Amino acid sequence: MADKVFENALRNFTMDAAAGDAIRHLADKGMTPVEVREHLTFPAPMDYITGVMWDHFVKTRRIITQYDPEDPMRAFAAPESHAYEIVEHYDEYGRKSFLNVQKESPEEMIFSPEDYIVCDYKRRIASGEKFTNDYIIHLPWPDRPVLGLRELFSP
Repeated sequence: MADKVFENALRNFTMDAAAGDAIRHLADKGMTPVEVREHLTFPAPMDYITGVMWDHFVKTRRIITQYDPEDPMRAFAAPESHAYEIVEHYDEYGRKSFLNVQKESPEEMIFSPEDYIVCDYKRRIASGEKFTNDYIIHLPWPDRPVLGLRELFSP
């Protein structure tokens, strides 16, 4: 049991060290999962690539998983929907540290609600609907609707 846990942790660490940052960088450049796989110099399985991309898109708010159809604006009221900046802070002894500070004004939100569409692609794919968007085809969509950036996830 402990050996399996260690093996999984070591494999995840190795894969992330070898390809994780490259996958996130290529995703930020707008590449689809298929394009990312073609550009990697280290061989990585597609499920690993799409998992890293999914986590990165959730972290960068390109996908919002807290979508509630009853109260769609709740996802944008959450503190993580606002932009943050890292600022240097010096204490009374002159020691430097860094703080992650939320920007104050609402116009500094990362994205606005109009930039998102409701993505219920797992259900739609299961019903037989065909898509040509590589993001829709390859990403691990959950069983419930989420919000996704219109520019990336439009069918």
